[in-house]
Amino acid sequence: MLEETQGAKRVNSRFSNPVFVVGVYRSGTSLLYALLNQHPQMALMYECDVWDFPGTLSKIRFRRNWLQRQEFFNQALSRHRLTFGGSLRGLENTRTPEDLYRIFGEVQNGVLWGEKSPFYCARLRQLVQRYPRCSFILIWRSPIEIYRSVLRAAREEPYFRRRGILSRLIYYQEQMIQQAAELDRAGVRICHVTYDNLTDDTEKTCRKTCEFLGIEFDEKMLDLANADLSAIFPGPQHNHLRQGKIERQQFGGETEVIDPPALKKLQRFDARWHRLQSPWLGNQTNLSAEREPSFAERFYHKVTGSCFCALDDGKRLLFEFLPLAWLRSYRQTKKWFLVRRPVARHSLREQLSTHGVTILTSYAILTGVAMLDYITGPDVTMAPFYMLPPAILTIIIGRRWGIFAAVVAVVCWSAIQSIQFRGSLELGVVVWNSIMRFLVFLTVVLLLDRVRVEAASTSEADI
Repeated sequence: MLEETQGAKRVNSRFSNPVFVVGVYRSGTSLLYALLNQHPQMALMYECDVWDFPGTLSKIRFRRNWLQRQEFFNQALSRHRLTFGGSLRGLENTRTPEDLYRIFGEVQNGVLWGEKSPFYCARLRQLVQRYPRCSFILIWRSPIEIYRSVLRAAREEPYFRRRGILSRLIYYQEQMIQQAAELDRAGVRICHVTYDNLTDDTEKTCRKTCEFLGIEFDEKMLDLANADLSAIFPGPQHNHLRQGKIERQQFGGETEVIDPPALKKLQRFDARWHRLQSPWLGNQTNLSAEREPSFAERFYHKVTGSCFCALDDGKRLLFEFLPLAWLRSYRQTKKWFLVRRPVARHSLREQLSTHGVTILTSYAILTGVAMLDYITGPDVTMAPFYMLPPAILTIIIGRRWGIFAAVVAVVCWSAIQSIQFRGSLELGVVVWNSIMRFLVFLTVVLLLDRVRVEAASTSEADI
């Protein structure tokens, strides 16, 4: 018994620093996470992203209610079953992320703890500064396969439809290669895994990672039938993993066809990355005959990727330092606005045929308002009446018709105002007033459209 206790202490002492599983999104990190967590000594958290945060502000952050905000940001605590009923009871002494890692490790009876996250691709240096003796398991996958997987996930998941998703992919991969090479020269512990080997020769890859971590291979790692995947975000992009399949996903269909310019771009970067990864992965078979990207192309994606990441950092800062009451109201309002009811698509001809009377009536009202506004002069305002046509079209037909009518109404209003003042208004003032009016009209149109959707859903439920 004494020998076992001493052995356990040695294991805990040896692995007193975290293990990080990192790879670009859709590169197989979730599969690797699930396989590793099947080992009884492993306790990795899933995308808490506690360190995906500007390092210079971390000290200020941890003096605040960071744990409560972390839960609000991505439900990290409840996904890992560390909270009950929204209460943080039992986590009062959790001051830093390593405390959180250790607590989760104790709950899971694991001696190796850490986190899996694709957002640490550009944070490897930051993690080493915080944990000089940490270990990394980096997973690599063909960028063309990654982008096809992104296109498939984008069908259902709005996150993958964000602007600049391709630039983000390239930037993250460039940063991970660059920082991994730097850390490798500094002697940081890094294990490199490829998605091909993970899916095609799972046992060999798992044995390799176990040897790297200094633990015995366990056969449970090869069976995901009973794996605990409760911490993984819900979404169809993880259905393949939830089915317990350890195999390469097959791509097909028009929605997963990469447009030629993007494909050529990825092939050029693939050629570059094959060359840079060769010291770690050996001479990989590269079917691409493309030349490597030019300096200008690499510089462009470095700048655009940095800008998108800066925007993400800005959003994270808002979640960390704005009052929680504001953030909750913002999230509830956004959710209320974005809830969409599936509607049947109708052609322009069908809409004109069905709602012709409504459209003619609305623009007749707009014409009458414009004429009355011109006759009464600048001393009498007709603002509420200009809003009638967009409101009518939004409520009866939809927001696209309402927005178009809002544009027409704003143009008419601004043109009449310019005529009335006989050119004394500067062009900049006219443009500014037009933009402000349109923003007011747009807000009304969006609210009315949401009311229309809510009313339609209620009437269908009553039926």
